[in-house]
Amino acid sequence: MSKFWITSGCLVSCVAALKTFLTIQLVLPGSEADFALISGLFALFFALTAAVMYVGYIQLRKHLESQQNDSVPFATDEPAAKETVILRHAAKWGLSQAEADVAIFVVKGFSNSEVAEMRGCAITTVKSQLGRIYQKTGLGSRYQLIAFVTDEVCSMAQDAEPVKARRNTRDALSVVGRNSSAA
Repeated sequence: MSKFWITSGCLVSCVAALKTFLTIQLVLPGSEADFALISGLFALFFALTAAVMYVGYIQLRKHLESQQNDSVPFATDEPAAKETVILRHAAKWGLSQAEADVAIFVVKGFSNSEVAEMRGCAITTVKSQLGRIYQKTGLGSRYQLIAFVTDEVCSMAQDAEPVKARRNTRDALSVVGRNSSAA
């Protein structure tokens, strides 16, 4: 994330410098620009550009979050399974069929060599596909992929499970050898 902010800062600085240069060349062509004027213009343009970029970033983030939250809910007839989660997100992530297959095997706990053996390909192919999966999903490792899919499966299971009435522990567990009047 710090790489993003460093890149953004450099981009804002470049845009502010360009705006300052163009302003001095086009608006003040005959006058002599001193250091205070150039510094002031640069600071003004830097602040304005940074503000516009920040507002744009916030709006983009809100839009992406709302898109993610507004995704189509799982159908009630879909099983709460890891395969369902991977296959449902594969199109959104842009995974190929081979990458989706590898992702399914990985979230089921198979090692790279086991996946390669089951798919009949080289282990380097599986590693390459995993790299593309992580890149396309925005997840950094197999553990993050597993955690994401597990969270989605749990969410599916909760959404599909009807709300059950609370039961008293005494009703749920058989009490052997206790006097029911003492309870």
